Amino acid sequence: MRLKLSERALRIARTALLSTFLGLAVGYTTFYSVFPNVTVPASEEPSLSLILGVLAMAGLLAGLMTEDLRMGVVQGFLSIPAGLVIAFALAISPVLTGFLEVQVDDIFSFITRLGLPIYLFALPLYIVTGIAGMLLRERFGLHSESFFAARPSPQRK
Repeated sequence: MRLKLSERALRIARTALLSTFLGLAVGYTTFYSVFPNVTVPASEEPSLSLILGVLAMAGLLAGLMTEDLRMGVVQGFLSIPAGLVIAFALAISPVLTGFLEVQVDDIFSFITRLGLPIYLFALPLYIVTGIAGMLLRERFGLHSESFFAARPSPQRK
């Protein structure tokens, strides 16, 4: 019983960490799409290829690390609120330093309203790239640590 609780806690921790990683990608791409002149790389308009590349690579890497499809979908859903928090934290930093002249209450509406297409697009993209990451892991034998855990072998009669 104690072993099952520790396995469950480890699984929840892994899901939370991967959700935060995916949320970091969503948050940065949202911040980049709303304020492209204060991000790296600085530009006049946001690049769609950079946004898609960051989201796809994050989903692929998370797919390599996730255990099964159900956890991949849960991680995708949990990444959206984490991405909102990260995007708001990134957006408030140029305001506090005086680089941008925007009221703090307007930033939240900018991040939620202007970032809505990214939030809506990130979830299916994370599911598809997560499946691709799991397929790559199975194809090339890149198994996670839980795969090597001791399993009961079937007894021959």
